[in-house]
Amino acid sequence: MKKPAKQLWLVLGPLFVAALLCLLVFAYPWSGKRSQATLQRAAVSLSNVVFKNRDLKVQALSDKSKHYVAFFGSSELNRMDKYHPSVMAAKYHNYTPFLFGSRGTQSLPQMLNMTMMSKQLTNKKAVFIISPQWFTKPGVDKTAFAYYTGSYSDIYWLLQANPKSAYDRYTAQRLIDLLGTDGTIPNAAKRIASGKVLTDFERQWLSFRMSLLAHEDNLFSGYFLNNNYQKKIVPGEEALPVTYNYSKLYQQAAKDKAKQSKNNHLGIIDSFYRKQLRGKYWSTKNSQRHFDYYKSPEYGDFETVLKQFQKTNTNVIFVITPVNEKWEKHTGMSMKMYYQTVNKIKFQLQSQGFNNIVDFSHKGNQSSFMNDTIHLGWSGWVDFDRQVSRFIENKQASPNYHVNDVFLSKKWTNLIPTTNNLKQFQKTELK
Repeated sequence: MKKPAKQLWLVLGPLFVAALLCLLVFAYPWSGKRSQATLQRAAVSLSNVVFKNRDLKVQALSDKSKHYVAFFGSSELNRMDKYHPSVMAAKYHNYTPFLFGSRGTQSLPQMLNMTMMSKQLTNKKAVFIISPQWFTKPGVDKTAFAYYTGSYSDIYWLLQANPKSAYDRYTAQRLIDLLGTDGTIPNAAKRIASGKVLTDFERQWLSFRMSLLAHEDNLFSGYFLNNNYQKKIVPGEEALPVTYNYSKLYQQAAKDKAKQSKNNHLGIIDSFYRKQLRGKYWSTKNSQRHFDYYKSPEYGDFETVLKQFQKTNTNVIFVITPVNEKWEKHTGMSMKMYYQTVNKIKFQLQSQGFNNIVDFSHKGNQSSFMNDTIHLGWSGWVDFDRQVSRFIENKQASPNYHVNDVFLSKKWTNLIPTTNNLKQFQKTELK
């Protein structure tokens, strides 16, 4: 070897060898069976690593011994007091919630999340928590979408997308809207959105990338979990009464609220007021008087969730959350608008056979129901657990879903949901 070539090898050779070893590590089909302790931590970690990857959630929901049930939602799932559904289930019920949700995990991220575990959701039960606050004019935030989805879930969806499906063409266009127009994933999404199948090269390249991401997930996902289980679930379980009694739990929750809400007149937990509102409270006066949830791409995104549940024949209970009434009056948000938004969401559900609905939207005025301005807590979680546990633990009628892609249309996503408008939509669009 000539001297310049030898020197070049000495510089680049180690990098080449390291790259080759990394490729071999990620390409090798490692066995990644997780321990029960790891799956237990993953179920309440609310980690974006768990959300946007596949290994841990697939293993957990395939495990018949623990009876994991998927709970889909957003930031309310972080409010882990002792009445949280994961704590109550650990203490009293025969199932274990696997939580999917943090701030920003709205309909489209959840649909992509579900797609990665379709087999595990087929003919099973699930819980889906809907926040009317998702239905803003811009819809899901682009940064949050990128944070919670990632290449693995996007590619997983693209490789099974059907360009003949209005739902898949819609989803592909939303990927372009949220990710931009440049790059492998947006380019593949453009073909689906235009009604064309992926090229052989695109399919092979995406399959190769997905294989590497799957092995990376298999190797490392178990190491990026917080310890919510030991820090919050175990202490909460120990603090609950030995025997389940709904009335007594509800009364105890009200007492806990009285002890933990003393520094504010909103009836929310002291720690939230101290960290988020103290010193800023009056600057928020009438800050939400222009909020409008009538028109939003979120309605179309939500429809893709319903289509996914239909595909897997998942029996779902939907829970619609309230807002704190005192906060609503302070910020000037229109409750007429809020309740009409709830009516629009329920219309979209019930028109397509999704009839298991718990509507908490009118309970924001109940003392101890709200942990803070918009999230359940204390007796709100107790009521949530009572209704959701009945659904999960008791036999339910098989679902009979009949989705309609008119709910993807601008006509629906921009509809002002007055009673007359909903009746007219029913008459003209849902014959």
